[in-house]
Amino acid sequence: MNKIHLYLFLVIISGLITYTSQNLIITDDLIIEHLGSQMSFDRIGQMLDFRDQWAWINYAILPIIYLLKFIFITLWVLSGSILFGYKSSFKQIFQVVIVAEFVWLIPSFLMIIWFGFIDTNYTFVDVQYFQPLSLLNIFDVGSLDSWLVFPLKSLNLFEITYMVVLALGLRKVLKKDFNSSLSFTVPVYGSGLITWIIFITFLSINLSA
Repeated sequence: MNKIHLYLFLVIISGLITYTSQNLIITDDLIIEHLGSQMSFDRIGQMLDFRDQWAWINYAILPIIYLLKFIFITLWVLSGSILFGYKSSFKQIFQVVIVAEFVWLIPSFLMIIWFGFIDTNYTFVDVQYFQPLSLLNIFDVGSLDSWLVFPLKSLNLFEITYMVVLALGLRKVLKKDFNSSLSFTVPVYGSGLITWIIFITFLSINLSA
């Protein structure tokens, strides 16, 4: 599959997952139960009507979000390859980034399976903080400061899997063996990940202040 086909396939699958989670997992009853003690039923009803009315925006901007994400990661990796003295092109790295993104469909599938068939007696908070195989799972979320949630969710096994898949794809682009490709990918992508975590954490601290 070429870049366009991979991109469209990823967007379609992600859209189906979003539709499934919003209609089967994050139901109106779940939101009413979560917000019932915080606001009136009429206000909740208005919020749900607004969500249903503008739900199409989630699907409309999904391709744009993915495109911006892929461009940013590609440029970051391309900059790293220049610093390391490797020859590569934007198109080659862009396609590898698209393929690696399929790793992030796995936790979304797991969420649907978990709350749809295994733990069916769940709350909105359970869904909100669901991140399998992450450091967040070893802590009591209720006892954590809010700004710690995102970093702990971000440090998970899927990030490691993503880097491995990225390294496998970059192996051909950089014309290096897997060990050399992984030695390149970990510091380059890892530095971008740490920068992103620090940025989001900084926003969380300032917004909650």
